[in-house]
Amino acid sequence: MAGGIITDFIVLEAARGVRDHAMSFWDAQVWATAKLNQIPVVLSEDFASGSVIEGVRFENPFG
Repeated sequence: MAGGIITDFIVLEAARGVRDHAMSFWDAQVWATAKLNQIPVVLSEDFASGSVIEGVRFENPFG
């Protein structure tokens, strides 16, 4: 989401992601943005490929 807006809801959900799923805050913001915007798949090399966190699946585009 290039140039997107980080809302209060995203920040609060990200903080919960840090607490509940032991993510870094920056990774949790990616997860929270996807979750709150109903984006089912995130392409990122920062998460374990194939992992699913509360309905958001992460795939590593590089293998």
